[in-house]
Amino acid sequence: MSIELRDYQGEAVEFLRANIHAGIENQILCMGTGSGKTVVGAYLADECEKKMKRLVFVVDRIALIEQTSETLDRYGIPHGVIQAQHWRWKPWERIQVASVQTLARRKWPDADLIIVDECHGLHKTITDRIGKRDTVVIGLSATPFTRGLGKHYDAVVSVVSTNKLIADKHLVPFRIFAASEPDMTGAKVTAGEWSDSEAAERSMPIVGDCVAEYLKHGEGRKFIAFGATVAHCEELQRQFMAAGVVCDLYTYKTGDDARGAMVKEFRKPDSSIRGLISVAALSKGFDVSDVGCIIMARPLKSSLAEHIQILGRGLRSSPETGKADCLVLDHSGNCVRFWDQMQDFFEHGIAELDDGARRKKEPSQPKDKKVVKCSQCFCVHAAAPRCPACGFEYPAKPSNITHAQGTLKELVVSGNRAALNRNIWPQIVGLANEWGKNDKWALAQYMKLSGAWPTQKFEHTRPVTPTKEVRNKIKSFAVAWHKVRSKQHSERSASI
Repeated sequence: MSIELRDYQGEAVEFLRANIHAGIENQILCMGTGSGKTVVGAYLADECEKKMKRLVFVVDRIALIEQTSETLDRYGIPHGVIQAQHWRWKPWERIQVASVQTLARRKWPDADLIIVDECHGLHKTITDRIGKRDTVVIGLSATPFTRGLGKHYDAVVSVVSTNKLIADKHLVPFRIFAASEPDMTGAKVTAGEWSDSEAAERSMPIVGDCVAEYLKHGEGRKFIAFGATVAHCEELQRQFMAAGVVCDLYTYKTGDDARGAMVKEFRKPDSSIRGLISVAALSKGFDVSDVGCIIMARPLKSSLAEHIQILGRGLRSSPETGKADCLVLDHSGNCVRFWDQMQDFFEHGIAELDDGARRKKEPSQPKDKKVVKCSQCFCVHAAAPRCPACGFEYPAKPSNITHAQGTLKELVVSGNRAALNRNIWPQIVGLANEWGKNDKWALAQYMKLSGAWPTQKFEHTRPVTPTKEVRNKIKSFAVAWHKVRSKQHSERSASI
């Protein structure tokens, strides 16, 4: 089977060749997840085979060897696999596939071209080898943001943006819903990220929301869920299974044979497994095109690359299964946290690699309020007069969800549950005490106003004197209720 490249893939190959002719040994091909980076790698492998050249295709984990080998097989490219006891051990083949873990323990084979998949990982085994700059090296990555990546690679080729791939239907569009997220205020930070243990502890209370939102929105789609720790993933699985949703764990505790059988079953269009749950093992390189739902339950503080890799697991197109879009259920806060950076990268791609130099911090600019969350259905979207998911018309210009405004109207529009619970719930408790109402009345008013239940119990909340705005809003609920009751009474009277 010959390899027919799409237009942008062919253009990328030409740019790579031009850089090689210009004397650039180490370069990166940046294309979105699902855009066919491995296909471009297979094309280059086929060219090497035809020209009697040697190539080493390096993947960043042993589990991805079979996936890469299958791609080469699909195009009839002869190759061997460098791995102990592997049935495809064929050292005489010019094309070899190897994991970085295996190469760390062995001598690198001679090569005219080295392809490094997920090259942003910057494994020392690889950087030591390519640092010699005695062989042409092409790195593949959807997210080449790693600090210092420019020290090891001298150029980046980026010919098509993610938004263009979506517009041309090579990738599918995505819809984001974010009903709840953990409060990470004050959480311990390690190496720029929240510690796994604290992220898991703060995420545990909303595991039920992950299940409930999937049952509400998920349409029975295949999904991949990402938790903060193995224990968190296990609790996610337990609650999904209790709700009748069959899912499996894909973590370091899962043996190679079990992983292989699990993935083989999950790839089937009619698979009995609805979801796979993982911490990070599925965030890079994993390819099951008919995954239609991504559940984010792993809060990330600063890793834009990891966020985009996670999102990318659901963006592959699957025309044969009728997949039209990807549903993102965000219970981590990541989509809002990285909104501006994500949108900029999806629209413009990347022009240069980070060389590791400490950059002068730019003065902070006012936020442009580009993202809002619907208070009715929790859809996260670019600012607009109404929600694209449920049609709810916003009563005022939307505010940035990450900035909790002070007025009732602004708080309701933002959908910021933490701010609503902190600022509005105590006022409703205060009004209930003032009017002689009970906890059920207070809960009902809060639900009408915010679309969610408060996280504090009535008896544990210190009452606050309500503002005029809150008082009038609750009064309007009572007036509306009395109007409905009066109309019903009049209709019953007329029918007698």
